[in-house]
Amino acid sequence: MARKDISNMHETAQIILEKAHELFVEKGYERSSMREIAERVGISKAALYHHFKNKEEILFTLCVQAGEIVNEDMRMAIFRSESSHASIREQLINILYDYTTGYLKHKNFNKVLFFEIESLPPEKRDIIVNYERTNVAQFKNYIKRMMKLGKLKDTNATVLTFCFFATVQWLYFWYREGGPLGVRDIIEYIVDYFLYGVIGEDEE
Repeated sequence: MARKDISNMHETAQIILEKAHELFVEKGYERSSMREIAERVGISKAALYHHFKNKEEILFTLCVQAGEIVNEDMRMAIFRSESSHASIREQLINILYDYTTGYLKHKNFNKVLFFEIESLPPEKRDIIVNYERTNVAQFKNYIKRMMKLGKLKDTNATVLTFCFFATVQWLYFWYREGGPLGVRDIIEYIVDYFLYGVIGEDEE
């Protein structure tokens, strides 16, 4: 099944997506209706159906947009870091910081992805899940390249990749802007824990 082409989407369709997204975040997908979406946009239901055939298509398009944003954020973060020839510590910090700030910037998209994706039929759900697989693969391949260069210990790249992802993605649930630590501070701690551990000198 081909994904929906969103590259040349009409301006009204983008507004529909924005308003539907707001509604899904507030009320949840199942409790939202096409009538409510149309009211928020300020158009008739007939005009709404001109752009999207049903609520499922709106949710799917939102998820596709989110997947493309996250994948591109990761691709560019890795490219910039590898091109900089910085230390492995700085590269990891920069990649995870760029990814995490983008992830948190679109946290409402992620809320929809986390909690509403099960509302999609299996074939559409698989397309969305593949975005996450692609994202994981990008970082895993970067990890493997760093291992080959001797910048990281030769270990299980899959386990290490998911350890990093699981750690930064949990920020969605507990990080609050304006707290004592900024996102970069937290990412620096995370990278240092992975690279240097937490065991005290007396235990070595």
